[in-house]
Amino acid sequence: MSYMIPLLVSLSRQKCTIYFEINERKNQLKELINLAMDCMGVAVTIIDKKGTLLYYNQHSGKISDRKPEYIGTDIHSHHKKADTNKKLDLMLKEFEEGRKDPFHYEAKPSEKTFFVTLSPIIKNGEFIGCVQTVRPKNTELENE
Repeated sequence: MSYMIPLLVSLSRQKCTIYFEINERKNQLKELINLAMDCMGVAVTIIDKKGTLLYYNQHSGKISDRKPEYIGTDIHSHHKKADTNKKLDLMLKEFEEGRKDPFHYEAKPSEKTFFVTLSPIIKNGEFIGCVQTVRPKNTELENE
């Protein structure tokens, strides 16, 4: 029986090491994803199915009204034009009803025009949110 205690301690340390290594790998992967999102050259915003802002990349903060304090708040309250919220609600409703195809449209929140894509995020067959990408019109990507 005296050998069981060191063995259990040893196993416990191995589990901690494995757990630490898994968490470290997850943190590295999250960092890599954030870096990739920030160097894409397009604005990326993620909202849940109710419109709560969950994530935005650095580029999104440069071309639209995105601030750290907006995370966890209703995206509707940050839109300057009332018709923007009506359009968003209609798209969210269609995704909730089963639409799988993204919406593609142009938006002109200020003097610049942007190409916008709003795509549903589906998990286990259920609509759970959206990812929005935005890029200025008249970019190199426009000609592809």
